[in-house]
Amino acid sequence: MKIIKSAFFTAVCLGGLVYLQWGYDPDVSIVSTEDKQTHQQTTATGIPFLPVNDIQTFIDSLSTRMKQQHGHEIQDVLVQLSMADFRDFVIEEFPDNGLSVFQQIMKNAFPEYADAIFALLANMRSYNDWHVSMLLTLNEMNALARNGTLWGKRRELFGDLAEEIWQHEKDEDENKQKNIQDTLALLHKADDLSMTDRLYILTDSIHQQYGDEHSNLLISKGMVADIYFHLDSVQNDLKEMSSEERAAALAQSRRQLGFSETRISELAKDDEQKEHRWKNGYEYMSARDQLVSMYSGAELESKLADLRIQHFSHEAPTIEKEEATDFFRYKRPRLYGSN
Repeated sequence: MKIIKSAFFTAVCLGGLVYLQWGYDPDVSIVSTEDKQTHQQTTATGIPFLPVNDIQTFIDSLSTRMKQQHGHEIQDVLVQLSMADFRDFVIEEFPDNGLSVFQQIMKNAFPEYADAIFALLANMRSYNDWHVSMLLTLNEMNALARNGTLWGKRRELFGDLAEEIWQHEKDEDENKQKNIQDTLALLHKADDLSMTDRLYILTDSIHQQYGDEHSNLLISKGMVADIYFHLDSVQNDLKEMSSEERAAALAQSRRQLGFSETRISELAKDDEQKEHRWKNGYEYMSARDQLVSMYSGAELESKLADLRIQHFSHEAPTIEKEEATDFFRYKRPRLYGSN
């Protein structure tokens, strides 16, 4: 005897792809003609046994069953997407004409939605094929670029339905971001913790929320370092240190994040250059304030131009343009390990 059971479905989003979970409802059975004589003609629920060669009976029965099970929810896009698994089941049962059998069942059961279901399933197959072909490229992107690329393709294929299809993923992302933000809010004020402990708590929180994505460097060491060095408590510690102590603390934090010794050495040189620029910038701002207090008009502008050239050489025109928009780069907060 050959048994075919009717199905119920759940759509699940995981890693950007839509996966389908398929369960069974043991109400519809198909028996061969010779077995039919030895079985009752109906199941306990009144669904008839079906001769395996009677495709039309199969279509009619499954159409009824699908309408009973999903008629109240077929307008839901995730329920429509779950029909992909049912389609594959029908094609497996009828290799020669399974697709047409599936389409007929959908048209019988859901005449108002059948065409939309076919188009949706075709677009999802295109999306999943694209996603698989792009996996290596996506893994090389940072989290922001990867997310933008995924959503760009989703909206291209599904339009406004993309939001509904991947709403669960969006809800998860928002929850992850909230948990990280809650951790950051605590760490900003955690002046009683050591820098090592703060960094451990931050990286552990990110790993708990993002798991394999963090391991696969979709969230890079540089990104985590930038978040860490923006913590008020970390900056308060670094500001209180001598230059030598600060350099050692920055190196230790980067080492804890997993940077190589070569990269740590390169970043230390960057820190020295940034420190030189900030010292020069502070000296410029102090001298500028004096000029502003002593001169005005064209005379002030002339002296400021000379001062900018003295301190910034070829960058003087850029500094002038910034100041024309009331932006003063050396009035920004100094963030050791970052800017």
